Amino acid sequence: THTVSCQANAIWPSVSCPAVDCMALAVPNAVTVAPNTKYPSVGVVTCNTGYTANGPSRNVSCLTTGKWESFTCAPVDCMALVVPNGISVVPNTKYPSFGVVTCNSGYTANGPSRNVSCLTTGKWESFTCAPVDCMALVVPNGISVVPNTKYPSFGVVTCNTGYTANGPSRNVSCLTTGKWESFTCAPVDCMALVVPNGISVVPNTKYPSFGVVTCNTGYTANGPSRNVSCLTTGKWESFTCAPVDCGHGLTVGQ
Repeated sequence: THTVSCQANAIWPSVSCPAVDCMALAVPNAVTVAPNTKYPSVGVVTCNTGYTANGPSRNVSCLTTGKWESFTCAPVDCMALVVPNGISVVPNTKYPSFGVVTCNSGYTANGPSRNVSCLTTGKWESFTCAPVDCMALVVPNGISVVPNTKYPSFGVVTCNTGYTANGPSRNVSCLTTGKWESFTCAPVDCMALVVPNGISVVPNTKYPSFGVVTCNTGYTANGPSRNVSCLTTGKWESFTCAPVDCGHGLTVGQ
């Protein structure tokens, strides 16, 4: 309030009421345009990428108090970070923060870093925990059927004839290590080769090895070969040492 007195010349003195000046318009994380900083002018605010205005308008008025109307550019919120088959630790969900993801056992990250950034779009950076791949299932002396090579799938193994599985199941699981469960197709074992009235030499009793039989004196083999094979059944090939035959009868001279 200003007091104005009538002057001796009967003229009122000149009095002006200048508009209050809100000075420079500064909004953190934004670009401002304010051609005039005095009341009742209006400035325009554009929030930086990754930030959003606290209201529907970008206009900010210079108030009668000499202050700019309240206006903020808040960081966008990426909300909860959810990564299937992974565990996330996120101290802050707002731009430009980041979370740390640890993939569950059996899964591996799609990149060298476990850090996942909150982007300017309000979305989390793409991150996946992909199942480890056990690749082709190769079992010597067996045939494998594997619809899917990735954890936690399994393949089915059928041992070739003459070979037997090392366990009760034919299923072989892809493990969290990216390796197939141990599975072997072992050759069947024909055990000791016993031929009555013969002597056997058997370096190896397992399929497809063979032994050599020598019939005792007075006995003869039932075939042209002395080799006896260990069969796919786990049995030795049939072999006998039969007594020699002296003929139809005994002739005694007079």
